[in-house]
Amino acid sequence: MVIELKSAKPMNVTSIDLLPAPLKKVRSHSSKLFLNMLASMFDNADDTLFELADKAINNADQTMYFDSMREVRIKRQMMEKRFAQALQDSFKNLQRNTVAQTADSGQQALSDESLTLVQDDELEESVAIRGMVSKVNNLFGDALQQLTQRMDALLNNTSLSAEANPLGPQCLCEAFQQACLELEINIRAKLVIYKLFEKFVLSELADVYDWTNKFLAEQGILPQIKPQSSSKAKPYRPTPSSVSASQQTAHSPADEDSGQDEVFSLLRGLLATAKNKQSTEPGPLPVAESGPVLAPSELVQMLSTVQHSVPASDNLVSIEPQPLNVRQALHQQVEKRGGSVQAVGRVDDDSINLVTMLFEFILDDHNLPVPMKALLARLQIPMLKVALLDKTFFSRGAHPARKLLNELASAAMSWNPPADLSRDALYNKVRAVVGTVLDEFEDDVNLFPGLLEDFTDFVGKERRKAELIEQRTRDAEEGLGKTQRARAEVGKTINEKGAGRVLPPVVLALLREGWANYLFLLHVREGAESEAWQAGVQVVDDLIWSTDRNASFSHRSALLTMIPSLLQRLREGLNAISFSKNRMRELFVELEAEHMKCLRSEDAEETDDLGGTPAGSLTQGNDSADHEEGSQNRRPEEAAAEVIVEAPELEPLDDDSAAVVAEENDAIADLVDSMAVGAWVEFHNNEGEKNRCKLAAIIRVSGKYIFVNRLGIKVAEYTRSGLIEAARAGVISVLDNALLFDRALESVIGHLREMKD
Repeated sequence: MVIELKSAKPMNVTSIDLLPAPLKKVRSHSSKLFLNMLASMFDNADDTLFELADKAINNADQTMYFDSMREVRIKRQMMEKRFAQALQDSFKNLQRNTVAQTADSGQQALSDESLTLVQDDELEESVAIRGMVSKVNNLFGDALQQLTQRMDALLNNTSLSAEANPLGPQCLCEAFQQACLELEINIRAKLVIYKLFEKFVLSELADVYDWTNKFLAEQGILPQIKPQSSSKAKPYRPTPSSVSASQQTAHSPADEDSGQDEVFSLLRGLLATAKNKQSTEPGPLPVAESGPVLAPSELVQMLSTVQHSVPASDNLVSIEPQPLNVRQALHQQVEKRGGSVQAVGRVDDDSINLVTMLFEFILDDHNLPVPMKALLARLQIPMLKVALLDKTFFSRGAHPARKLLNELASAAMSWNPPADLSRDALYNKVRAVVGTVLDEFEDDVNLFPGLLEDFTDFVGKERRKAELIEQRTRDAEEGLGKTQRARAEVGKTINEKGAGRVLPPVVLALLREGWANYLFLLHVREGAESEAWQAGVQVVDDLIWSTDRNASFSHRSALLTMIPSLLQRLREGLNAISFSKNRMRELFVELEAEHMKCLRSEDAEETDDLGGTPAGSLTQGNDSADHEEGSQNRRPEEAAAEVIVEAPELEPLDDDSAAVVAEENDAIADLVDSMAVGAWVEFHNNEGEKNRCKLAAIIRVSGKYIFVNRLGIKVAEYTRSGLIEAARAGVISVLDNALLFDRALESVIGHLREMKD
């Protein structure tokens, strides 16, 4: 074996070879497990990214997800190798005592001082990793701690930390982050990959820890460690920043920054920059930079008083609601209660600002009907209380309060206001949920998971019913489109065959009354590429040719050979569609007469050419009379049939179009083409009425766009050109069905960055 000098590396004999035998076994076993988990993750990555691409609301997002899918597929093996190598290195580092330093540097990378200096993509990636590490520590912390103690004992008490444990979430996430360096994809797609890593790898760590602890205990390594609690997944518990307000005490601005969420810190940094660049008069509630401030518990209590006084929404169903002036309301509460502390801390003031900005976006969102906006506006104070109690409210997409707001808004987006709100099931349900929050939420965020589950169950039942109706609508439209396309294809084929020809009445009757229906049946059952369809079309050619009295002399012998086969094929096809036997008999008699005229016409032509009657003539009697009759039949005084079979006119399919029409090559056409099934739109009529619909299907065979309401009932259909025309006329607008809170947060961040720049 030849080794290139430039690739040869000195062997490190002080690393993994010196690991204790039990740890070598752990390394080998865990490596196999993690590679299997990664394989499962990559197998599901294709489906996940494809589904996201399929649901994308514009071409840019769809292309981004498709490109990411290909990139992951191409880089899969390299990522697996890189992860495996990083995992091996983490075991090697156990002998070098360097992992702790690496972990510490990773922890410091997101310090408050450096947050605003980190690139946005890097920040999002780091926040995702920190979140995954924190979740694993919360769920499997006891088992991980036992494993760390046993490894520490094997390594002769090197004070191994959980962060330095090669099987700990910190090392595993850093190994996967190293593997992801291979990917050149959008941060949104990369975060999807991280979520898959969390689902298929990190969520399975309980089994890894259980096996490893059991194995090491069997090897006699600290077999008597008693678990402090179960290593299985624990239910959600509020973080230190989300404890009950009754457990909090007054504090000073100096200790407000502890326990903050990274995303919240980023928002605060942007907000501080925006404040410095925007000169505004101080509000009615001062913000303290030093000295005592109102504790979160006091703020929450005062906000609860404001919350219970929020007016009902009955008088707000026809006007756009406005965000509540929280500072003014708190100032009034402070004046009522008296006391020496009159100021709000910086962190709480930022929370008030951010939630106010979020609700300004929500209440200005054209995607929500006004009556539903009026209901959601009443949640401003409860959501502010949640933000004061739990700073992860801004970053944790699975936060129950945030998910509840998203679910309420998602259901509201598809809702059309009825004439009588009191009888509308969805409106009453949303109103009941909002009422429960206003009445019962004080400082316990555990109220929200129950409300979320109840509302999603309600919406889920409605959605399942709608999906059944929607599926029937799609099936019916698919069938209708298929039949229309088949009718059009049959009509086009027969009319092209007979174009410019003078067809005898019997041929027209056979094609119109019977054979067009038989071809339609073949097209629907077999398709236009089938042999049966081609054979059926050949019958049309043969039938027209067999009655052509102007054909050449060689026509006669071929015609005599063809007639029995042609009649047999006609009979079989007409019987297949249960064509009337009496009518078939009549038409066949007329067809036979037509064939005899063609043969006599040829006999007459042969007599003219040779000066006598041809041998084998089928006719007897007055040949001159027959010749005269044949001549007259060859040139009847009638026009060629323009249309033999009526066919529906259909919108040309995009796949069949050579190019897009020039006037449609604009932003509106691109918008229509980017609409995916599931997109919600709003139609406007001349009277100002609005109707919200979902694009349920794009029927490829007919080119129709089918729209249904939230109950799954069909309410409109358009062709592509008709939809473009409607969009140009302002009759239709596309709604954004992305999660409301996420859109609002994205808008707030964008606005703050604009102010910063």
